[in-house]
Amino acid sequence: MCLYYKRDGNDMTIVGLYVDDLLVTASKPDLIEDFFVAMKILSIKDLGKGSKFIGMRVHLDEAGGYNLDQQAAIEELLVQFGLADANGVKTPIGEEANDAEPQELQLLQGVGSNGEPTIRTFQSLVGSLLWIARCTRPDISFAVHKATRYTHQPRTSDWKLAKRIARYLKATKTLKLRMDVGVADGRCIQVESWSDADFAADKGDRKSVTGGVVTMDGAIVHWICKKQTGVSLATMEAEFTAASHVGRELLGLRELVRELHFAVSQPMPMHMDNQAAIKQLESEDSMVSAKHVGIRIKFICDYARKGIVEPKYVESHLMKADLLTKAFPAPRMAELRQIVKLT
Repeated sequence: MCLYYKRDGNDMTIVGLYVDDLLVTASKPDLIEDFFVAMKILSIKDLGKGSKFIGMRVHLDEAGGYNLDQQAAIEELLVQFGLADANGVKTPIGEEANDAEPQELQLLQGVGSNGEPTIRTFQSLVGSLLWIARCTRPDISFAVHKATRYTHQPRTSDWKLAKRIARYLKATKTLKLRMDVGVADGRCIQVESWSDADFAADKGDRKSVTGGVVTMDGAIVHWICKKQTGVSLATMEAEFTAASHVGRELLGLRELVRELHFAVSQPMPMHMDNQAAIKQLESEDSMVSAKHVGIRIKFICDYARKGIVEPKYVESHLMKADLLTKAFPAPRMAELRQIVKLT
């Protein structure tokens, strides 16, 4: 995705470009018309008021906010992989999901017989799921993360998990990601991050999982689910790793917003649910001897001292990033969807 903008005094035109699809927005309707007039040399077609973009349906409601969903893409996926008549489920992944099952049979290469899945079929399905997870459905990000770990040598359990995610999407295909908008002139945009870690989550290599969310004025605009590259020796170390990773995303978004000439409120809150980690970040001296961990602490502390970020404690049941670190029962999944405004 590329972003272009043109500013003329207090007026602005912003163009989002993905391959050959354009989404144009501006501070005044006339500016959108001016853009298409100027672009006639490129044979760009004006499809009217935006209602769909790269597989997402966009709806502006009466309250002035946007609702994003991918119901059409989900229904197409279900038909493509023969799951249109499958029963829906309440969660994308079971809490009993096991990481270490070395004796499982791998999926077959080439063309499967008797309806057996192939590696190519699996890769196609998880690719579609990954796209949906990245665009509008953070609630399936952790499950998709688990399913894509063995893309080149998938196991039968990975295929079952991918189908379960699709069945969950069938049951929840009408969910919409809510984005409240409207930046008043002269008002600062509130950019915040939420980071969490599931310590030693992988039963095979005992690496932790990072979950992260970045919001603008309360609307979730970016989320991360990623296995950490090293093995953390303590929960606090895993939390530092997650915070530093999400912090980089937070700072990157800050630069983008500032380049568009919008003011960002500072310090930007970095929400964490580990009080020991926050106290360490607030301390001038690191108690961690490991160099790689100390560097992550100093990275955050440096920006905190400059007044750019501020580590803040949030209770675990309100942690937005919790959705991206582990499997949950259906009631907790419903709560977390509400917290990230996926309703």
